[in-house]
Amino acid sequence: MVDELKIYSAGAVAPPLQEAVGVFEEREGVTCRVIPGKPEALLKAIRHIKKGDVISCGAEYVHDEAEDIGVLIKGTRRSLGYRRSVIVVEKGNPKGIGSFEDLCGEGVRVGVAVGGCLKGVWDDVCSKAGLIERIRGNIVEHADACGTLMGLIHSGRVDAVFGWNAFKNVWPDTCDVVELPWDLQVYRSTAVQVISYTQDRQLSEKLIDFLMSPEGRAIYENYGWLHSV
Repeated sequence: MVDELKIYSAGAVAPPLQEAVGVFEEREGVTCRVIPGKPEALLKAIRHIKKGDVISCGAEYVHDEAEDIGVLIKGTRRSLGYRRSVIVVEKGNPKGIGSFEDLCGEGVRVGVAVGGCLKGVWDDVCSKAGLIERIRGNIVEHADACGTLMGLIHSGRVDAVFGWNAFKNVWPDTCDVVELPWDLQVYRSTAVQVISYTQDRQLSEKLIDFLMSPEGRAIYENYGWLHSV
């Protein structure tokens, strides 16, 4: 058995993972270290140092790409649940944004993600609504990951971003969410998978089994992850 299980995680999916890993550590008597960061940077680091046991990212395409470059073991990927797209605003919603139409208003500043688990989500949502042209003109900031996207809200650089319902549970003191109509929502899976360089595949898979157990899934549900759509 390895001395320490190294678990990499995209930043915005780390909170429930860290809580679940804490339970797993106590139960199994093992030491785990959760290393959060931007998916692209994590995968680059893993590929360079050739170390790591498990990784979790907030979109299946990230794991697809990692499999293609040989970083992850095919056949070990599982889905930990789904997140639903919403409009995220500053706590208290000072601009009174309550609908898609409000994002089209003059002077409304919108931020979108061009990397990470939210890459392309604004296009999917706005295309469904037929509002690409009107909303594109109000996009004033791009972010490369969920953390930097939320940084735009926290710093007041934008009035709204396209994010996930779980953001309200991850950043409860700094943001609120505005729900989208059901037919405009986008869902994405949060995946977990064994890294090709693991020194203990059996223990890594045991951790994933725990995350997929009713107890592990309940932790994710408490943070807003969904297990049906």
